[in-house]
Amino acid sequence: MKKYLSLASFNFAWRANLPFFFPALVFSPLSLALTTVGAGQNLNIDASTVTDNYLVTDGGALNANGAQTFEVFIQSGSTLNAVSGTFAGRSGSSAISVFNGQATLSGTTLTSDSSALWLTRQSGTNTGSTAVVSDSVLRGGTSGVLITGLSSLELNGGEVSGLQASSVGIDYFGGSVSANGTRISGGENGARIAADGAGLGDSHLRLNAASLEGRAGAAILVEGGALASIEVLNNSHLLAGNNLLLDVQGASTAAMTVASSELQGNINIAGNSTGNLTFDQGRMTGDVLVENGSTANVTLQNSSQFTGRLDKVNGVSVDSGSIWTLTGNDSVGTLAMNGGTVRFGAQDVPNTFYQLNVGTLAGSPDGSSTFAMKGNFATGQHDFLNVTGVATGQFGLLVAASGLDAVNPQQLTLVHTAAGDAHFALTGGRVDLGTWSYDLAQRPVGTGGTEWFLDPTTQVISPGASAVLALFNSPITLLYGEASSLRSRMGELRFNGGQSGAWARTYGNQYNVSESSGVAYKQNQQGISLGADARVNDSDVLVGVMGGYSQSDLNLEHGTSGTVKSYYFGPYVTWMDRDTGYYVDGVLKFNRFQNEAKVGLSDGTRAKGDYDNWGVSASVEAGRHIKLRNDYFIEPFAQFSAAQIQGKRFSLDNDMQADGDRTRSFLGKAGATLGRNFDIGNGAVAQPYVRAAIAHEFANNNKVKVNENNVFNNDLSGSRAELGAGVAVALSEKWQVHVDLDYSNGEHIEQPFGVSLGGRYSF
Repeated sequence: MKKYLSLASFNFAWRANLPFFFPALVFSPLSLALTTVGAGQNLNIDASTVTDNYLVTDGGALNANGAQTFEVFIQSGSTLNAVSGTFAGRSGSSAISVFNGQATLSGTTLTSDSSALWLTRQSGTNTGSTAVVSDSVLRGGTSGVLITGLSSLELNGGEVSGLQASSVGIDYFGGSVSANGTRISGGENGARIAADGAGLGDSHLRLNAASLEGRAGAAILVEGGALASIEVLNNSHLLAGNNLLLDVQGASTAAMTVASSELQGNINIAGNSTGNLTFDQGRMTGDVLVENGSTANVTLQNSSQFTGRLDKVNGVSVDSGSIWTLTGNDSVGTLAMNGGTVRFGAQDVPNTFYQLNVGTLAGSPDGSSTFAMKGNFATGQHDFLNVTGVATGQFGLLVAASGLDAVNPQQLTLVHTAAGDAHFALTGGRVDLGTWSYDLAQRPVGTGGTEWFLDPTTQVISPGASAVLALFNSPITLLYGEASSLRSRMGELRFNGGQSGAWARTYGNQYNVSESSGVAYKQNQQGISLGADARVNDSDVLVGVMGGYSQSDLNLEHGTSGTVKSYYFGPYVTWMDRDTGYYVDGVLKFNRFQNEAKVGLSDGTRAKGDYDNWGVSASVEAGRHIKLRNDYFIEPFAQFSAAQIQGKRFSLDNDMQADGDRTRSFLGKAGATLGRNFDIGNGAVAQPYVRAAIAHEFANNNKVKVNENNVFNNDLSGSRAELGAGVAVALSEKWQVHVDLDYSNGEHIEQPFGVSLGGRYSF
């Protein structure tokens, strides 16, 4: 049925006498011919249908499949079902206007120089309109969608756009929009939310994997006394031309939840407005800007992260693994923490230190809440927590470690509380600052106030300094282990009558170095030695050359470790009088050391450094092989060895400096070996033996300087007892195998075990 109405086209007028926008119906003077679908009617149109305007009223239904139409008006419980096709609004009219009706659109395109889609209610009713729009394009000059109180819209995919410079993507006056995977944008704002003039409902916006952009202004503008709830879910995005993701103005209230999404930009709360922000597994980088007279509250929960300023925010909650990272000095009214962390700036940004002023501080009793702080303690600059009111709960202080020494003497105050029974403790027990580690102490100030500070009287050597001392000390014990494999070869020569040949040894040793040497550590060494020797003419002298590789792993406390790789070579000579049993052994050895330290610091980070240096060592041993009855023998001996390791200056990557002098060793040793030869048949001979000796290290002054002003002395001097046992087996005239077991203990060093396995082939 065709009707001609002078009330056919709907536009906006803004009531200037109200502090908020409110749409009212005004009518175009243009009369349009409308095809009316009334009560009980069901009209189907498609691509072959002549382009027309439609009014669907009194429960009628319009079904469009690929149709080309102008304006469509749905009212009074009527329905529009559209698949594909285009709807074009003209002369300021919306392409589709729904008044107390329903619309379902799929794959459609709506265009208008006003709003592409308008959902509203008829005057005097308390129900709105509903629409489900899927994979469609809605483009309007002033807005993509206009929605008023009690109406609701579901968007699935597609695009909603405001085209003019002052346009918005979605214009709200109450109502609810849920956008799933939809791209929404406006020339000014992505969404503009004002109050429903009749006061019939709040505004709701739900973004699920969707994007919302204000090309020139805020992504979301809430104004005119509106009450708005906003959800930004599942990797949704807010984009703003003026960097304001949410702008709350005009005595409005907005509650926004960000879940499983990441935002970049600012939030502005102004004009006596209120903003309540909740992050649930959400992230944001930006600031919350609060104008005087306005109120904001921020909650971080379920491992959320906020990086930015919350200055003048009334209440901040940081819970359940969440992190607030400051980017400037801040003042907040109340800070409540339950398993969260407040980080005073990014740890990788040097020389930026902040003060956080808190009116009231509340924490959980389990100490799971943490303040992560840092400082340039060489200059005395550091972060500071200032609680001006009552502080309660248990808190950890995670203070960034540094390779630089703290100003000395200076008590470094980190926290001040004006009142309350709050307690603070260092996470990790101590703070590593250069050469020393410090504990936390507290003192009363004022009336009921307390300060927590790093106390220089509690200093102990830091893991970094310990690693440095261990690296400079370890080559000495490393040389002890390498020497044992060559001494076994010398014993073989006396066993086989001084035959020349080629040989190989693999060995492993453990040394426990006590703290009395300068630093305590455990050293585990593995290595291999290879060599060959030959008799000089028909004399009693053999000369040889040997080389090898060993690696020592150093284990210290607090997850600190070091590695020393040693590459060595050198000549050796032995003389043995076959008639009397006297012998003299001499060795000259050159080492190339590759040293690396990995330091576990108090704040959970790691520092590392490395350097290379050289070493040279020499030893001489004299003794006598005395044959006893029944194939027993005893072999008393005396040995002296000397070593010098090149000094070196190097640094860790946390700015700690280390300078080691030349390291020296002067070792004297005297002992005896007792053994017996057994004929085990087929020409094979076994020689089990035991050995005992007393060794004394004379070098006691190997200085190491840490950070210029701290001098330490590595001291391995003193005596120790050595015990050993082993067996050599001559399998044939050509082949021989050997195993050695060693143990030693003394003033500074214990060797729980030493094992050497090898074999040789005689020419």
